[in-house]
Amino acid sequence: MSRIARFCSLCGRPLISKHLSGRMRPYCSACEQPVYFDPKVAVVVFIGRDDRVLLIKRAVDPGKGKWALPAGFVDYDEAPEAAARREVLEETGLNVRITRLLDVFPKRDEGLADIVIAYSAQVIAGEACAGDDAADLGWFTRDNLPPLVFYPSITLTGRWIGGALEF
Repeated sequence: MSRIARFCSLCGRPLISKHLSGRMRPYCSACEQPVYFDPKVAVVVFIGRDDRVLLIKRAVDPGKGKWALPAGFVDYDEAPEAAARREVLEETGLNVRITRLLDVFPKRDEGLADIVIAYSAQVIAGEACAGDDAADLGWFTRDNLPPLVFYPSITLTGRWIGGALEF
């Protein structure tokens, strides 16, 4: 995803390009302020139970119709663990307890996140039901996984299949 800035968010004047901090950046010559684009940070949550993993079927693009681990963006004022719990609740109706940090993934696919923080979690309450941007959900064994989308979901389920990731 490319990021574009044409006008200064402080004074509204047109921006120019200027070489700063080792690269070309949008710059306001009136305010003398550079524009730094912050990365989009997301969380993904691996939830296992009875030798099955919980997946959601994507209701929207990117990845519409394919399956992934519950995931979503971290709000600017939110701790990543809180975002992980919130996203699971929104997409699955389940309350979870984060059990550990699994990995941090760089952007490697067509997903919208630049950085993805992966957690494992256990269900502590709730009834599973698809919500938010999930069209469906299901618990899957290692030998009956549906078509997956997004590098973190594919990588984490692959580690689980290979025995390198346990609940």
